[in-house]
Amino acid sequence: MSLEFKTIEDDREWDSLVQSLPKYSFLNSSCRYRFNLEVGSKSYRYAIYDKEAFLGIITLTIGYSKLFGNFLECKHSPLLFKYEYSTLEEITEFCKNLAKENNCFMFRFAPLIQENEDLEKFYNEHEFKKAPIHNVDALISQHMDLTLDIAELRHQLSSSRKNRLNKLLRDETVSVKIYNDKTAFDDFRKFHEETVALKGYTDKPTDILMKELSMQEEQGMCYMIVGCIEDKPISIWQATVYGKNMHLYQACSSTEYREKNQIMTTLLYWKTVELGQSLHLETLDLFGGVVPKGWEHSSHPWSGISDFKESLGGEKITYMHSRDYMLNKPKYWLYYWYSYIRTRKKGYTIDW
Repeated sequence: MSLEFKTIEDDREWDSLVQSLPKYSFLNSSCRYRFNLEVGSKSYRYAIYDKEAFLGIITLTIGYSKLFGNFLECKHSPLLFKYEYSTLEEITEFCKNLAKENNCFMFRFAPLIQENEDLEKFYNEHEFKKAPIHNVDALISQHMDLTLDIAELRHQLSSSRKNRLNKLLRDETVSVKIYNDKTAFDDFRKFHEETVALKGYTDKPTDILMKELSMQEEQGMCYMIVGCIEDKPISIWQATVYGKNMHLYQACSSTEYREKNQIMTTLLYWKTVELGQSLHLETLDLFGGVVPKGWEHSSHPWSGISDFKESLGGEKITYMHSRDYMLNKPKYWLYYWYSYIRTRKKGYTIDW
């Protein structure tokens, strides 16, 4: 077999190919690819063919570490109809050459596939290493099946969530507004900056995030679900729609109304479900923030948000651990132990 890695210039053609696959996310979209280029990230996208047969896609970005240099990252890819051994060998060789061209010390695969013995065997026989990072990029997430009847989705809520939702739906001072334009962008910017400052976590600069959301808005992908008390916005869920999926990409709130925001989240979830069904989508992906199996009652930094997301029902989806291929072994092992220690000190696990 000799595969063709075809560059697709037309965005509509690319998105059509991606959305023909059984699994994909907005990280594989033309919008994310254009955003990466816009902010100066060296990015690639290829459709993979065996003669005339379309096998899948791969999206790649050159990342940079101040300590270790360039690396090649395949977020939520490669994505294939079938993860056959010979196909994976050719994809690995292709990535190896591209990574060397860009002076990378490694490349990383993170396809959206649950446990798969054939893929695990391939990784082991080709010396791929489990990445020394926690489950970033929603590789463990809570998924809601939007094709279910609304009554079934309501039934899946925990008892406390149902009670809170019923109370909020009766409260005339509480409302939710939904926008598919930039109307709520100023409030979102303010709340995002307040939330990052309050929680002290590292996020991409607000201006960069707003650029991405603006590009999503231009493509009709960006929805703002805005929770209000007495018509005053206090909390926002930002959802990204791509193909059959809706991803809860961002969430933020006013620190002034922090306690009331904790109550509001259940209603924001429910209105997001209703929105997804009105758009005839199939899956609502709460996009990460869920702890691995066995860590549910631990001191994991995400325990609180994970408990909340799981209380909403749905199914915990765990994709295979992202895998690294070493190109510069001495540098990679330095990176590996540095990253491992850093991740564990923050209270995360690299095992899932």
